[in-house]
Amino acid sequence: MPGERLSQPDSRDCSSGKLQYDNDFWRFSLAVYGQDGVTEQCLALQEAVGVDINLLLFCAWTGARSFVLSREDIEAASNSVAAWQGHVVRPLRNVRQHIKTLEDNELESLRARVKSLEIEAEQIEQAILFAHWKGVQSSRTGTDCRRVISQNVKKYIEIKSGSQPLGSSEHSASHLIDAAVQISGAR
Repeated sequence: MPGERLSQPDSRDCSSGKLQYDNDFWRFSLAVYGQDGVTEQCLALQEAVGVDINLLLFCAWTGARSFVLSREDIEAASNSVAAWQGHVVRPLRNVRQHIKTLEDNELESLRARVKSLEIEAEQIEQAILFAHWKGVQSSRTGTDCRRVISQNVKKYIEIKSGSQPLGSSEHSASHLIDAAVQISGAR
């Protein structure tokens, strides 16, 4: 997700206890991330406070299902993908971004292949989050979908921002929240 618009790679559905790559969360993320202003807002939050965009989308997706996340839920989800994010997704993003700075047209093919690998790695991260969510679902639900989405997203941003003030536009997720509400069909 970070840095580029998404296109859906080949759908894969692993069964028998393996990760399910093509799942509701992945399809929700593709739909939401492509909405006007969402990509830019997510990237701004990634840059400003270090959010993992997949976790930000996870918070919106669970909220769209009226599932209220606690701080502990968000931290557990973050822990479930921390190694994958740190050792695979982020390094691929760094390589892709570095190739882009070289401004060498001959490297564009390589950059495109790295981008494809990065998106595949993010799909795997989302499959890990999806599997994690299936294991921790509880009865903590809310009735106002917009409110639950907003609470989950803002809670994650607060966790990542620590003591930084949250009032600034760089800490806003209004486009993400609006898109998540629209995609989920809730009002």
